[in-house]
Amino acid sequence: MAYTAYDGYQPQFGFPLQHSLSHGAPAYGIHPTEYGYQDPIYAGAYGENYPQSAYSVYAPQRTMSQFGRAYDDLDVGDPYYGDRYYGTPYTRQRRHSMSRTMSRSMSRMGRPTLDGYRRMSSTVVKFKRKGGFRSGITLGEAMSDAHLSNNHDYSLYDLNADGRGRIILKIKWSGYNAMTYELPVDNSYDGRVELQTIARRIARACVHFLQPPDGQFTILAAFVLRTPDQLKVISLGTGSKCLPASRLPEAGDALHDSHAEVLARRGAIRWVLEEVGRVCSDEPPYVSSWIHAGTDGRYALRGDVVLDMYISTVPCGDASTRYLASFQDPEMAALKDSTKRSELSSSIASRGRENYSLYGVLRTKPGRADSPPTLSMSCSDKIAAWNVLGIQGALASRVVHPMYINRVILGEVDSALRDTVASDSRRALYERLSPIDGLAHPYHLNEPSIAFTSVPFTHSRSALGHAVVSGCNDSLCWIADSPRECEVLINGFRRGVAPKRRNNPKFRPILSKLALYTLYIDVSSKAGITIPKSLTYYDCKREASEYQALKLALKGPGGPFEGWVTSGQRWENFLVDGP
Repeated sequence: MAYTAYDGYQPQFGFPLQHSLSHGAPAYGIHPTEYGYQDPIYAGAYGENYPQSAYSVYAPQRTMSQFGRAYDDLDVGDPYYGDRYYGTPYTRQRRHSMSRTMSRSMSRMGRPTLDGYRRMSSTVVKFKRKGGFRSGITLGEAMSDAHLSNNHDYSLYDLNADGRGRIILKIKWSGYNAMTYELPVDNSYDGRVELQTIARRIARACVHFLQPPDGQFTILAAFVLRTPDQLKVISLGTGSKCLPASRLPEAGDALHDSHAEVLARRGAIRWVLEEVGRVCSDEPPYVSSWIHAGTDGRYALRGDVVLDMYISTVPCGDASTRYLASFQDPEMAALKDSTKRSELSSSIASRGRENYSLYGVLRTKPGRADSPPTLSMSCSDKIAAWNVLGIQGALASRVVHPMYINRVILGEVDSALRDTVASDSRRALYERLSPIDGLAHPYHLNEPSIAFTSVPFTHSRSALGHAVVSGCNDSLCWIADSPRECEVLINGFRRGVAPKRRNNPKFRPILSKLALYTLYIDVSSKAGITIPKSLTYYDCKREASEYQALKLALKGPGGPFEGWVTSGQRWENFLVDGP
């Protein structure tokens, strides 16, 4: 619930009512009034509506329409505080009589607080988990009310609270506009502040600050390992952006393509390499439920394990041509049909959605004609290449056998269009590759099944409906069991990292070419393969001779993907030590 008691004041004292907040598990859906914008009337936990004034935001950089839903607190008691009384979610009980409240309010007045017109200086408070050896707790711990040490060692005066018992919180992060929040401060135990509650509110303000703006859609993709008994999501990725050719970094420290399918695949590669590293480690002994070593020393999926891929919508490129055309304005479709274009050579990739009436052709990203040109092929083309080469890539092919997708699951497709999309997906993902020659065991032309799901992705274009304004610039990647399993990207770099810090390996995107190259060398040494550090990323990939021969048959002269656009050696001529 929103904090109702903070908006009611005792006129004779000018302080908030005495009460304590919950210390139970958080409920997602924090109400927007807690974080800086107004909603005069909103529904309570039981569906009732009642007026509520909001906590103001100072000099807001973003408007209400730019935020998604905020979060809410439930009034759930915590047995850790056994001496407290908890009321119903919207009727709080006072713990003391009016006289007791007055005496405690007067005791607080012994130390002057700031009024609403005085400028406050900054105060740093470190939240430390009980029993922890280091200061600091994560956002997740703060939102789940991790019990804090020295929980009541600060007063309103120490925190520079104003006369209403509120503090001003300013959140700044590189890449975001700074925002200032006004947060209420609970106090109890003779005027001492409940740091546990403040930690929760600060954490939720940070989470709200990082929420994607309203009206921005994105795409979700994932790779899932499946056995008859269990499922394991090994990687997730969101995004629909890629860098133009003019902005590609040459040091391998940023991602060229941040489409969800590409991020999910790179995340799956990282998971596989890390899993091989765990198996090869001497201490402690580790037996993987998903991969095993083959007779040739390379690793492969166990016999009962298959790899599935989920995409929240039809992948861009050849698979989605008729799907997108079904939503096109008839007049615009007629205009495009009447436009005369030169015949497209099989050795040339079409740019975006140009020549959209042609099926089975290679296409580059992005689809919009007014966007800068890129060197990134469409996701339909890339998934098709994975159905020949495997998802593991050139580097990992030296330590693992080719890994093929067993099933592609698509979302956001209406039942009336599923037959059309299934037919287009089969053509785009493997049927157009049937003429390829030179496939030697264990490589083959993989033919994944196409399936559909009616479960909507919350941030998809169709789920947002008419509220969609544009695609989200941010991309999210997540890798299971990884030491650094999640990060947010923008323009190929980690969100929040200043340009001067991007050369620091600690701030490098975990899915960048340089980061995966570093991981590959480490895992290879554990697997008994020595890679000299003087070898560039490009040269190391070329040493995977079996993989490169198959890649030449696919994308070289006379191959079905002869017109494939590549970035080339210029963008891969870096060492593992980085720039």
